[in-house]
Amino acid sequence: MSQLDEKIRQELENETAVIDELLASEGGLPDMVAAAFKGGMRRWIWLTSIITLIATVLMFWTGYEFYMAELVDDRIFWGIWFIASAMAQIALKTWQWMEMNRANLMREIKRLELAVATLAARGK
Repeated sequence: MSQLDEKIRQELENETAVIDELLASEGGLPDMVAAAFKGGMRRWIWLTSIITLIATVLMFWTGYEFYMAELVDDRIFWGIWFIASAMAQIALKTWQWMEMNRANLMREIKRLELAVATLAARGK
């Protein structure tokens, strides 16, 4: 191998070590959830979490009432409310996960911008 090839290989190994260190420092899902409650949309996350908790309690209560109902009209009533509360919970949880994903993606983009800026400064 030429000296240039060796230098390129060494530089790539150094960058791989830095990337591996960054990936190892991320805590995974618990850190992503905690970051969502600290980010710019934290008030919305807290609000939707409270509403999701209410929707969950409502879902279990309407499910119980559906199961205990004796008349068909009562079963239809409680069944519709059960489905509505389950859909509300699903929609709110989906929004929260999408917000966590957006915040995580923005952090990754900022890291990439920093890495590109560092490489550009090193190249000059």
